[in-house]
Amino acid sequence: MASFKVFRRLTLHWPPSVLWLAAGFWLSGFLLQLWRLESFSASYDQALFLQELWSTAQGRPFESSLSSVLSSAVAVNDSLPRIDYLHLGQHANALTLSLAPAVAVLGAIALPLAQVTVLTASGLILWRLAQPRLPEELAWRLTLSYFLSGAVIGPMLENFHDLIWYPLFEFLILGGLLDHRWRQVALASIALLLAREDSGLLVFSIGLWAAVRRPRARLIGVVLMVMSFAWVVVVTGLIQPSVDTSLSDRFLQEKFGHLVDDVTGGTWSVLVQMLQNPAALLEALVSPPGATLGFLLALTLPLLFVPLFSVDAALIVSAPLLIALLSQGRTALAVTLRYVLALVPGLYIGALLWWQANPSIWERRWLRPCWTAALTIGLLLTIVGNPHRTLSAVIPDSFSPWVHVSPAAMVQRREQARKALALIPPSASVSADTSLLPSLAMREVAIRFPNGVRYVDREGQIQEVDWVAAFPGYYTPFIPLFKRETQQQNGILRGLDALIEEGRYVQVYCGDGAVVLRRVSGKAQGQSSSSGKSNSCLVPD
Repeated sequence: MASFKVFRRLTLHWPPSVLWLAAGFWLSGFLLQLWRLESFSASYDQALFLQELWSTAQGRPFESSLSSVLSSAVAVNDSLPRIDYLHLGQHANALTLSLAPAVAVLGAIALPLAQVTVLTASGLILWRLAQPRLPEELAWRLTLSYFLSGAVIGPMLENFHDLIWYPLFEFLILGGLLDHRWRQVALASIALLLAREDSGLLVFSIGLWAAVRRPRARLIGVVLMVMSFAWVVVVTGLIQPSVDTSLSDRFLQEKFGHLVDDVTGGTWSVLVQMLQNPAALLEALVSPPGATLGFLLALTLPLLFVPLFSVDAALIVSAPLLIALLSQGRTALAVTLRYVLALVPGLYIGALLWWQANPSIWERRWLRPCWTAALTIGLLLTIVGNPHRTLSAVIPDSFSPWVHVSPAAMVQRREQARKALALIPPSASVSADTSLLPSLAMREVAIRFPNGVRYVDREGQIQEVDWVAAFPGYYTPFIPLFKRETQQQNGILRGLDALIEEGRYVQVYCGDGAVVLRRVSGKAQGQSSSSGKSNSCLVPD
């Protein structure tokens, strides 16, 4: 009865068709995320954020030894990970810390629950913005294209990330500007700035759009631009460098080192330097031309390419699109990775405003079947692409040669991993390989294997973890086709054998591809015998 009353209240704001669409998106997304966790398909970022939020719930905000493994001190300068390292040095994700109480109560399930719920809520807000401005069928099509877009489905199926807030608060800011709700604009803008250090670029673009395209909101637009500029300068130029140098030494260098010589000044400094060399900037924007064009077409396909003709869309996505096109690396132009969420609100609001300005085009009879075909093609491409291997139970990882791990094999893999992990005490320090870390992250000391087993404690002393957990058999189906998995398994096997042969750790479990080692006490070191190489019981045929 209570659930029926809630549904009736919701129908006052959304028609049942939209609510059922959102419910289907939420349920399918949540179940797939649970499958990722249970089948050990979730990986490093899932563990990193879980540990950070667990530490925050324990009264240590931003703290994460797993984040320390990715810091410039460890990744670039070969230092040891620290258990008191603050993730703030890499990303100023203060808003994400609000999920810490949910992690304390619900555990690891809180992250997929939050991720799917926030992205679903964003789609419902999009409907609320479209419904009073467009014919109902067109508003429905726009909302449907959001929920079926690879740029939304991909990030929804990914490891937990702190960009989930982008669509929600961008839609709220843009809606507030359209409806002249200045308090909503102010609150949503502050929340968006707290999402990450680079979210100021999104607020800046929205302010630019308001100043150019919304006469009644020009002053607000200028205020947003100034506020976002000041925020990014302070956070990336002062706050984050005082914690760690990873922003300049790793992240900015990896993305923009091909365009600028000095990345130490933060995000805005990098942008200013790039603008001072317009020839190189223009070349990077369109290179490689095929990939760039494919990226733009894939993003706008669910919207029937309308954003490509929208001035509003171009202004709203100007800064984040500039960053995406200028960045280097394999993730720069990937449509199903989390970074595209910075573009989603601008594309959809831009399309909404274009349709509002061109209502007569909607009456053309050929438009509806073309849009249906575009949505279908986009959805099929997303599914066949198997984003983040979430659909590997039904979509092969490779068609030629054939590589497929069946659902039954995944369930068996899960049972073996659970049996091995049950030996490790809940609060013990541990080094584990990537596939196991999400199950071990809610503890003070967790680092990645085979990177190492040593860390720096709170007193500055070097320690060794008490336990090592690895799952080299997880990678066997992908060998030798996938180079990354082959290297990962080889590194794990070498690391395990070295620890056993040196007498530092003793093997306490080994079966069907999973292994657990326990640290040997100082007196016992050298006395424990290793039974030769461990490969035979670690990697099943």
